[in-house]
Amino acid sequence: MNAPTIRQFEPMTNKAETDQCPYGPRYQVYWNMRYALFSRFDEAKVDAAGLYTMVPEKYALAMARRASGKRVLDICSGIGSISIAFARCGQQVTGVEIDENRVAMARHNARLYGVADKIDFLVADITSDMTLESLPADIDSVFLDPPWGKEPGDYQRRPVTRLQHLELAGMDLRTLVEKIDCHEVFIRLPPNFNLDIFRNVTGDKVAFTTKAGQTHWFFVRTTKQQFVDLPDG
Repeated sequence: MNAPTIRQFEPMTNKAETDQCPYGPRYQVYWNMRYALFSRFDEAKVDAAGLYTMVPEKYALAMARRASGKRVLDICSGIGSISIAFARCGQQVTGVEIDENRVAMARHNARLYGVADKIDFLVADITSDMTLESLPADIDSVFLDPPWGKEPGDYQRRPVTRLQHLELAGMDLRTLVEKIDCHEVFIRLPPNFNLDIFRNVTGDKVAFTTKAGQTHWFFVRTTKQQFVDLPDG
């Protein structure tokens, strides 16, 4: 891959942007753009973590349209925003999330968007052999959006974010993907991620930035084998 394609990200705010965020001031900026995150936010079920980890609906759909095949595995599916985007783009989706309360929210949100019949949300630990063995056999794409930290901005405490910082239950993401029968891998990465490890792989690499040039996140899509073979760094 060469330098990432730049896609301009517009952090739209809602009409009542002076409303106080119920989750506290740390989440206010995300609260202000809640209708960009979920156009039906007032009817949706969202928690604090979901609020600050969601991809704005417009951009989630843009990423989902890049999927090949017919079935997606959404790892760390949270309250369902990415799973819903893939389903709205015609994919059958399996979403795996370890928190049962968040899975309940995701199921509600899928019904809200009319795609509940296209998504199977599982309460499970994706790193466990039992979960991996129970996955559908016809997965085409894996979407990875691992936690960047426990709170908004935690990743900024690191000068550079690397793959080893994004492990799930102590498992390297490359090791996890190697265990899954799939063709391609999507991953969303923080703005301080070391993209050099993708310099020799083919696929998509997109930087979502503001008009001022501030990067909010990177999106990468490549083949399973190239992801598994990524170097440390």
